[in-house]
Amino acid sequence: MPYMAWPPRLVMTDSTAVALADFSSTWRPEELKSERTQQAALRRAREGIPELHRLLDEAVTALRVSLAVVVENFPLDTTALVIAAAALGRVDPSYNGPNPDSLVHDVVDSEARPYRDPDPFHTDSPLLAHPHAYLGLLCVRPSPAGDGQTVLVSAADVAAAIADRSHLRALQDPCYPFAVPHEPGSDEPSVTTHPILTMSGGGATVRYCPVRVTAGVERAGQALDEEHVSALRAFERALESQHLPTVFLLRAGELLLLDNRRLLHGRTDVGPEGVGRHLMRVKVHDREYEKAMARNS
Repeated sequence: MPYMAWPPRLVMTDSTAVALADFSSTWRPEELKSERTQQAALRRAREGIPELHRLLDEAVTALRVSLAVVVENFPLDTTALVIAAAALGRVDPSYNGPNPDSLVHDVVDSEARPYRDPDPFHTDSPLLAHPHAYLGLLCVRPSPAGDGQTVLVSAADVAAAIADRSHLRALQDPCYPFAVPHEPGSDEPSVTTHPILTMSGGGATVRYCPVRVTAGVERAGQALDEEHVSALRAFERALESQHLPTVFLLRAGELLLLDNRRLLHGRTDVGPEGVGRHLMRVKVHDREYEKAMARNS
């Protein structure tokens, strides 16, 4: 595979990977539910493994500058993943798979679905008032066929590909319906509304899930007007621009950290040979989220 300048890559040494795995074995997963214990474990890991301390600082800096970073040779260990992700903030189980208490969700291509269509561009946790700031995707086992490749595109590049400025203005209106899954005991699945793109001095941020938006438009009591439908279509066309995405294969032991507010992600299709492809996922709230929650409590 040819060298890619983006996302930037860092390499964890063998000795650091072994030391982190050994350290992680002294913690039980249930001990890491709270931010306090996550930060305590992280602090001890940094103190005991100086090379890990340096690597995590470099990874955090690269993520903030480049919006994504890949760490190679990461141990295939759930506790190690939580401890390292805690360098970004609080690892949170919300909207991270069917188990409500799971900090790490196993994304496995099942034999029950031997062929999976491409996963279109989206951001995670779009139904939360404050979506998770960061995602971590650790590849345990890639598809032997080389399919199921990761696809990334920045919100800023998508915005730049939308020629009509009125569409950009309309995409910032908090009127786009996102369907909320049906809750037991409720008559109708509800709909929550948000902007798709937000432009500010800090750049472009995005909140989008095609399945949720399509269902939301269908369920919304009052349909989007022509202006906002046109803007949504312009956004969707920009996502289809072939020159925008970065596509690459995550290999075993490669940890992708990405900014879930400024990047959309997806993957290419997974064929029959890709059964058993396995990623581990974590979701992280940043410090600003924690500060906002503290002010509102």
